[in-house]
Amino acid sequence: MVTPRLSSLLLALLQLQVLCAARFDVIGPAEPVLAAVGSDAELPCSLSPNVSAEHMELRWVREAPLPAALLHRYPQGRAQESAPEFRGRVKLVADGIATGRAAAQIHRVRAADEGDYRCLFRDDASSGEATVRLRVAALGSDPHISMEVQESGEIWLQCTSVGWYPEPHVQWRTPTGEKFLSTSESRSPDQDGLFTVAASVIIRDTSLENVSCCIRNLLLDQQKEEGISLSAPFVPRLSPWQVAVAVVLTVLGLLTIGSIVFIWRLYKDRFRERKSEFSSKEKLLEELKLKKASLHAVDVTLDPDTAHPHLFLYGDSKSVRLEDSRQKLPEKAERFDSWPCVLGREAFTSGRHYWEVEVGDRTDWAVGVCKEDVMKKGFDPLTTENGFWAVELYGNGYWALTPVRTPLPLAGSPHRVGIFLDYDSGDISFYNMTSGSHIYTFPSISFSGPLRPFFCLWSCGKKPLTICSVVNGPEEVKVIGDTQGLSKDIPLSPMGKESASEDADTLHSKLIPLQASQGAP
Repeated sequence: MVTPRLSSLLLALLQLQVLCAARFDVIGPAEPVLAAVGSDAELPCSLSPNVSAEHMELRWVREAPLPAALLHRYPQGRAQESAPEFRGRVKLVADGIATGRAAAQIHRVRAADEGDYRCLFRDDASSGEATVRLRVAALGSDPHISMEVQESGEIWLQCTSVGWYPEPHVQWRTPTGEKFLSTSESRSPDQDGLFTVAASVIIRDTSLENVSCCIRNLLLDQQKEEGISLSAPFVPRLSPWQVAVAVVLTVLGLLTIGSIVFIWRLYKDRFRERKSEFSSKEKLLEELKLKKASLHAVDVTLDPDTAHPHLFLYGDSKSVRLEDSRQKLPEKAERFDSWPCVLGREAFTSGRHYWEVEVGDRTDWAVGVCKEDVMKKGFDPLTTENGFWAVELYGNGYWALTPVRTPLPLAGSPHRVGIFLDYDSGDISFYNMTSGSHIYTFPSISFSGPLRPFFCLWSCGKKPLTICSVVNGPEEVKVIGDTQGLSKDIPLSPMGKESASEDADTLHSKLIPLQASQGAP
């Protein structure tokens, strides 16, 4: 005979057995599901243990980036779509539902479909869910490179491509594998969420013959690359009417050149005489101007708070060198973070100032002055429009950093450069202190705000740029001579005990300021 207490115990055990039998777990894929744009993707889920899910409610919901109901199936009923963005593109794959396996299939996957999805299995006694991550990728079009040769000799390249997802990585490189960064890049999504890429670079090295643009999809680990020959001539296609106009202009040009040559020959001898006369006068003017500038010598030192992390300062902040290693320096608003530049500590708001920089036989440098508040972050061009007045040696050419760079045909290579700033007159001039000759003067400028000395190195090297010591003793002497209309007395710094009435050649050799370490002749 079964007692009431034993009956209650058996009933509790039976209920516990039913509950245990009804419990299950929902399992999703261990790795994200990867699908290409335009293809189909399945988001699978399964039960553990593998019991039938035919009598269960099934549901897929997108959690991120924007919540949306994807698919809903009631027990023994048809699957229904919910969110408008998935309408007509989702169906239930229920071939294995008898063993607890089902999947939501998305047709024609879009970039916006990427995200986390939650699948839910539920019956009367229990429920469970799992998360499935969908990653979407698209390989864009072949890169297209456009080229433009600027007047300064630099080559501007732009690489463009469309249809990438997610945002790709762009890399410029040479056939030897040398890589360099873009000067500017943009990645903008279209209405389908696919990215259009545009990356540009300026090539200054004229020895390069070929450059390629490589765009890589890191998710797919696939890339597309396109190269361009920098030495190939650019020959535009001309229409017939353009050819006719070109022929007419060529004929007119030849006639004009013939007339000019004829007139030039008539005045050739007279021109040579006048040129010789003015050449000697201008040469003496430049020598006297340089000597007068040296009277305003100032002591310039480098400001470490503005130095790029790859620039190392030496000798009481008088020398600077570009190194491969990067220093750990505090982040400051006034520090250059892209161009390898550094400013002088001194700020000039009026008056005349002169200093010299020993550049030696380095092949790439820039020196001059700039506004104190120039942009120091990013790759803005170092031109007068952006507050820089400087000259540079890059490769085998000397240039003035004007908006369209001005070539400087120098007779010899300066190992020491003199910089003269006349703030009130708006004059910035540069001199070759190796020969005592004039290099370049920027057109008259109306300054506003403080100006500071400016230095830049383009490559690493053992020899640094060095700011020369100040010339000693601004004692005034005078040079008086027949300069054909230029006979004003001009105060000069001391040149020793020699007479100031020496001939022009002797005067020329003494117009180069002596450094403190050299001593008087």
